[in-house]
Amino acid sequence: MIPPPFRVEPLGKQHDRAAFSCGVRELDEYLRSYAGQDQKRDLARCFVLIHEDDPSAVIGYYTLTNAAITRDTAPGELRSPYSEVPALLIGRLAVDRNHQGRGWGRRLLLHVLLHVARLSKESGFALVLVDPISQDAARFYERFGFSYLPGAERMYLRVKDLRKTLGSA
Repeated sequence: MIPPPFRVEPLGKQHDRAAFSCGVRELDEYLRSYAGQDQKRDLARCFVLIHEDDPSAVIGYYTLTNAAITRDTAPGELRSPYSEVPALLIGRLAVDRNHQGRGWGRRLLLHVLLHVARLSKESGFALVLVDPISQDAARFYERFGFSYLPGAERMYLRVKDLRKTLGSA
């Protein structure tokens, strides 16, 4: 999904966060001011897309964190006797303005979904969640099979469906 000489790696001190600008203030500010702190406090993991020729420049990024939804908001067959259904949240996904319109958002999402599918074999969670920042973002996630949780602004994709899709791809 991510062709060489590009690669995705964990956010580190060597990455120039200040130069990143995707056009959404909250996403820019998160990368600049909070992503490193969240990693140190084990609240989230941030992964960045870079090019080998300029490995400090962040082309795009996404974050992952553990999450859960209450059984009352879980989609039908995922309702259980437990009070919560475990999930993994793609907290943020953004591409720098200078690289938008080239398919990097799609590639980053496919990369994170492959990453999630691997993680799901080692840790139990039933859903992948996203909180779309706009209607455009919601439409983007819908193209990849995400649906809205009943009565919520949060979207989900069942891990079972993700594995099925990846198995047939």
